Amino acid sequence: MLAVLTWCFGIAIVGGLVGMVYQRLGTRRDAQVYPPPGRLVGLGSHRLHVLDAGYGSPTVVLEAGLMSTVLSWNNLRRNLAGSYRVVSYDRAGLGWSDLGPMPRTAERIVEELHAMLKRAAIPAPYVLVGHSFGGLTMPLFAARFPEDTAGVVLVDPVVPAEWNPPSEHDRKLTRIGAKVCRRAAILSRIGIIRFVAFLLTSGAKKPASYLVRLISRGTPANSGSVSSPWFSALPEDEKSMAAVFWVQPKFALTIASQLENLPTSAALLGELDKFCDKPVVILSAGDAPEHRRREHEAMARRLPHGEHLVAKESNHWIMQEEPELVIGAIEKVVRYSQRSQATSVVTSREQAATDRPAMQRIGKAAS
Repeated sequence: MLAVLTWCFGIAIVGGLVGMVYQRLGTRRDAQVYPPPGRLVGLGSHRLHVLDAGYGSPTVVLEAGLMSTVLSWNNLRRNLAGSYRVVSYDRAGLGWSDLGPMPRTAERIVEELHAMLKRAAIPAPYVLVGHSFGGLTMPLFAARFPEDTAGVVLVDPVVPAEWNPPSEHDRKLTRIGAKVCRRAAILSRIGIIRFVAFLLTSGAKKPASYLVRLISRGTPANSGSVSSPWFSALPEDEKSMAAVFWVQPKFALTIASQLENLPTSAALLGELDKFCDKPVVILSAGDAPEHRRREHEAMARRLPHGEHLVAKESNHWIMQEEPELVIGAIEKVVRYSQRSQATSVVTSREQAATDRPAMQRIGKAAS
């Protein structure tokens, strides 16, 4: 019996070492085949990947959803870059960015985004565009840095009321999700998640499905399967890179922390009813749950320049289904910002013209 246990232990150790080598070689290959399309901006403890295109002011800053990257904005960014300077980035731990300090709260994410924009010499003011999870970060950015904010566009955003406090059902789901992510982080270090991705991309869906169900045991029906409707709804560019991004430990650790800290992030924003005194446009998906749409409407009403619109033909990914609505909302905020800047310039000139004779009189009196 002891000999059998020794053999099993030895095989497990060898298998783990082989898996670690497999993971390391795969990660090195991915870095060579899929280099970052943008630049890496250092924040001291880690680097954030930034994609910067176009020219003009104000700068449009795009914040992706919970698990998403710069790729989720590809089509919209191309459409906007001909008229504006457009910046998208990967939050720490996602896409091409390094793993960042924990915990991954909205507060930390906003501080990192602001520091990155300054270090990358990307000038304010910013039109802040947030999708889904970005509904917790972009309003907080506007509240923390009002002088840098030209306005906000929220695309089917998560709202504080959904997680402040969370229902017992949602609390259970986030707890399970975070647990599965931490399990995946351990398994990804020894190459198992990468191996599952290899099976999927090779067409071996049956064994891959079995392994996915095993890894994600405890999750609701269909969410832990290779045919998850949630995965199917992702933009094609995101799906095509899942086998590169989602097999890394940093991804699983980051998602686990973001999930665990949803109530904390929501509570922080929940204290700020009027987070922005500039234009804020909130877009709801046509298939958004009724309670979320009502919260979107209420949020817009509380703001001095809030507006709520429904993308009737869209699911959660409005920028894919009806990009013209998102672009129209951005253009509305930009026009307001440009009018405000022009008014400010005129006011400054009028004030200077008024002050000049007075200064001249003071000068003559002094002489």
